[in-house]
Amino acid sequence: NIKRIHTTRLANLPLPTPRHKPKMACSMTALPALPVRAARVTRTKSSKAVALRTSFTGKVTIAARPVHASAGCKAVTSMAFDQDWLKKDPLVFVLGFLGWTVPSTIGVSAFGGSSLFGLLMGSIGEEMAHFPTGPALDDKFWLYLFTWHIGLFTTMLLGQVGVQGKKQGYW
Repeated sequence: NIKRIHTTRLANLPLPTPRHKPKMACSMTALPALPVRAARVTRTKSSKAVALRTSFTGKVTIAARPVHASAGCKAVTSMAFDQDWLKKDPLVFVLGFLGWTVPSTIGVSAFGGSSLFGLLMGSIGEEMAHFPTGPALDDKFWLYLFTWHIGLFTTMLLGQVGVQGKKQGYW
């Protein structure tokens, strides 16, 4: 009975529209009742319940239990997703590629003195010799291909982490 009265009272409240459109993939505008699962919940002396409207889906959610927000807080941004999450730096990709390709051209005893890059290029050449037919599933080509690319992507990932960590002051 109490829930029904509380919900009815909140349903009759007018929902103000946001004054500006945020440029984020997922932002929320606080209206008169904040849900319990919001990222940041502020409790103040105000007893107004707060509703939450998300610009991502346009859905309005009302709290299951009373949660209070400050009276001056009109827009709450939470769960914000940085649109430039990759923070691309072309130098990282070039150096990551060179940082893997150059060492992979060095011959090692595990491959009988050959290099991983040399074996991959040789197997590509062999497969191109009988082009319409692809490589068999048990062909060494797949081992060389996956090993080389896993090493490349790992080097590029660690390079990106290192550069962004340095830029953001982690080390």
